[in-house]
Amino acid sequence: MTQEGNLNRIHWLWLLVPAIVAAEVFLQWRIPSSDPSKEEWEKAAQIVIDQKQDGDLVLIAPSWATQGRIYLKPVIALQDFGRFETSTYDRIIEVSLDGERALETEGLALESEQDIGKITVRRYRTGGSAKILFDFLGETRSMKTGGKKFRGNVIIIDHWFNPRLVVPFKPKKRPTSKTYKNVPLNGVIHGYAVIGYREGRFNKGGPIKLEIFVDDKKVGEQLINNFGPLEPFDIPINREGTGTVKFQVTSDSNFKRRFGLAADMRVGAPE
Repeated sequence: MTQEGNLNRIHWLWLLVPAIVAAEVFLQWRIPSSDPSKEEWEKAAQIVIDQKQDGDLVLIAPSWATQGRIYLKPVIALQDFGRFETSTYDRIIEVSLDGERALETEGLALESEQDIGKITVRRYRTGGSAKILFDFLGETRSMKTGGKKFRGNVIIIDHWFNPRLVVPFKPKKRPTSKTYKNVPLNGVIHGYAVIGYREGRFNKGGPIKLEIFVDDKKVGEQLINNFGPLEPFDIPINREGTGTVKFQVTSDSNFKRRFGLAADMRVGAPE
């Protein structure tokens, strides 16, 4: 393209500047005016607090409406915020702005609905939840190994920008493991393993191998790729009594990265 053609294109691009400025001014005026008021949020939060029971999940739709988390903080636990799925909840309470719906409530039976200005509070029945026999994620908080405390559960941002509450690992060429004793074995080990966004995005340090042992016998494994799909693992055990479960992680790379898993022993793993 000639220099004159380039100059003409630049000239037309400059004509877009007033339109962009006008759009920004409109959005600055429009978005705040559509936000629910403080009073609406407080009323909606109180309705949720009054309705919530053990086994309920509280969601905000759309999920990026962070203002709502300020008012709903008492009923949104960390494990709910960093969940991988909804199969362990009996009911879902959805706090909706401007009629939005959460993906997790699609196809569920509506139990109740209440409007508070620009906010709608809906309650759904999930149709049944998995029975958790042992929560490895929850047990990690109080565990010790080799005289040292575990680092504890952490939030990892996956490569879909979703927060995930996980048991953290530091993958190395030598095996890194965490062991859990007195685990009921009459169920299915169900869980997820995930690599952090930065490592997955730039293809560093993977794949990572996760191996699972019950009473020192290997019962399953999964290779976690840098940017692969987030898929659960389900390992049927179905034995009487209790035993020891070990999660072991190895990698061919010593690249320092965020990696973790969330798992439980359950009856009724999701299909």
